[in-house]
Amino acid sequence: MPNTSYSVLFMRDDADVKTFRVSPRRLKLLLWISLALSVIILIALIVGLRSFIGYRSVLGERRDLEVRLAEAQVNLERLGNLDKIQNSATPPGKNGAKQTSPAEAAPKAAGRAFHKVDAGTITVENFRAQIQGAAMNATFDLNNRAQGSASGDIHLFLLRNDGSLTELAPSTSSDLTYQIQRFKRISASARVPEGLPRREALGLRVEIKNSDGEVILGETYALGN
Repeated sequence: MPNTSYSVLFMRDDADVKTFRVSPRRLKLLLWISLALSVIILIALIVGLRSFIGYRSVLGERRDLEVRLAEAQVNLERLGNLDKIQNSATPPGKNGAKQTSPAEAAPKAAGRAFHKVDAGTITVENFRAQIQGAAMNATFDLNNRAQGSASGDIHLFLLRNDGSLTELAPSTSSDLTYQIQRFKRISASARVPEGLPRREALGLRVEIKNSDGEVILGETYALGN
């Protein structure tokens, strides 16, 4: 019917009844507009939610990048200090009888710190060491490459910025002894010198001795963060 229309009544207790007439075409148009607005609002909510999630993800990645950048700067500074110490180290004389002054003690200590000893009987793998509070925690795998069993003890030395070495006493002495056939996991904790700032510690030197007291492996490792 061409003249068909819908009547909408609005009634209130304290007012007259109001009537609105709406044709079917206008009603359909109104419904389509409402549906389109609902779809647009839904799409906007989805896009906004995805943008918010993406922003949080980018923010988290930025924070991780800032942390890694700060760690890289600290490691770069340590490597620069290690390079300076290593370049200042002088090899010992042939006769080994020359007297040294205190000013020469640091370069000689640095020479020891970077002098690698390897008799080929023991290897260290998966080394990890870090300072936590007032303690130095070190873990590594000790592998016996020689025939038969091997035994001895292990010594830990803290390498400082000035190239000096300070031996660390373990919390439990048995943690730094070994008697193995093939493999042993070493896990030890030692107290660092009182009042030592973290930035003053550059590395950890590990010296492994056999049962005769001879150093069969000596190497300096970087400290973890």
